Amino acid sequence: MLPFHLRMAEIWTHHQNRELTVEEQNELSICLQANANYARKLAELHNYIDAASITGDKEWLQVLTRKLVLIEQEFRLQLAQMKKSKFEKGQM
Repeated sequence: MLPFHLRMAEIWTHHQNRELTVEEQNELSICLQANANYARKLAELHNYIDAASITGDKEWLQVLTRKLVLIEQEFRLQLAQMKKSKFEKGQM
């Protein structure tokens, strides 16, 4: 889960109880755009991984797999930092 996923969930939760402010609507739009870009990036990477696997290009497959692992690790670290920050602020 990425930071914008958490923010989208927060905004959606607010929307269950009241109308969103213009600022929240704008922020939701930004989060949705970030999510679409992220999904496209991962889908493209997975397509390349499939292509490398089908063609038997083991070197390319290893490079792509390392990229995928790094992306996943980076986002896990970001999530852990967000959770730590919220815990320290007493929000969790």
